[in-house]
Amino acid sequence: MLKFFTRIRILLWVFIVIGLGFLVSTQVRARLSQAEANLRSLETQTETIYPVETETLKTTDWDTWRSYYGQAKSVHTQNITTYEREIVRTVNVDIGSPVKAGQTVITLQVAARGAQVQSGKTAYDEAVLNYNRLKQLHAKGGISKSEVDAAYSRMRTAEAALKSTQSSLQRTSLKASINGIVSARNVEPGEVAEAGAVLLSIVDPKQMEAELMVSKKDIMKINENTTVEIRVDGQTYNGWVKRRSPEAQKGSGLYPVIVGLPENSGILPGTYVEGRFKVSSQQNVVVIPSNVVIYRGNKQSVYVADGNRAKLTVITTGEGREGKVVVTSGLKPGDSLIVSGNRVLYDGVGIVKNLGIAGKNDNDDSNEG
Repeated sequence: MLKFFTRIRILLWVFIVIGLGFLVSTQVRARLSQAEANLRSLETQTETIYPVETETLKTTDWDTWRSYYGQAKSVHTQNITTYEREIVRTVNVDIGSPVKAGQTVITLQVAARGAQVQSGKTAYDEAVLNYNRLKQLHAKGGISKSEVDAAYSRMRTAEAALKSTQSSLQRTSLKASINGIVSARNVEPGEVAEAGAVLLSIVDPKQMEAELMVSKKDIMKINENTTVEIRVDGQTYNGWVKRRSPEAQKGSGLYPVIVGLPENSGILPGTYVEGRFKVSSQQNVVVIPSNVVIYRGNKQSVYVADGNRAKLTVITTGEGREGKVVVTSGLKPGDSLIVSGNRVLYDGVGIVKNLGIAGKNDNDDSNEG
């Protein structure tokens, strides 16, 4: 009987221990569940929501311009030279002097040439008299026809020599052939003017053009229909392509392009100018601010607003200028591009849009490319 009651007590204690263990386990699980729920509630309550500014993307037209540089020059120029070595008698103009076509600007010594003309005239007169005399003798049968022909030949030779010396005498007065301004003076009275040397230079400042040096990648995109702007000293002028060279200059590898300038533009010869050529034009492209593009390795990406979440979007870009860049893939019209506050975002983070960080809203077109 004693053993029976002992076993009963042991079984009771076992049941008591099991019950206590179950009760403790139930309470622990309940507390863990409550703690997990509290943690989830705390995480929900403490999730960071980032304020951002967005821009609704639209399409626009995009022109690509290239800048090249060169110098202005006059369309009409004249370099005054002499055919023979001669002493300069007078120089009638100076640098900056206006001149008219036909005006004598330099005179050369004429004494020696005058003597040559007189000598040539005497020789020609004698040849004429001799030819006429021999022709009369031949008519009377006194001389042969060949002697008359030889006299005629000598007469024509003397005539040609006289005309040459007379022409040389006329070239002692060097004249301007264009209206313009003297841009260079390289000789003084009393000096010897060498044959072929430039004594004076004359330019016409009313009709100007610019020679711009263009790279190989753009030379085939430029023609007579290409829009070009000329910039100099803060002023912009509309120019036009007159001609282009198919051959690159040695050394630089650049191609000369001649651009016409408006008449009376005030641009002086030798002025360095910038020429902006519109080399291409695209229609209906998406353009975004270049400062929103994030570079990670070889990839480019931006953040767009997907509801109340930020979505990291990989894009491809093309031409860019003045803080704008063309997007060739990855974005489309109607996308809500995050343009402010994007530097602290990550993919999927919560956002709240357009709280006035930059004073924009979804309908703001101020950044339209």
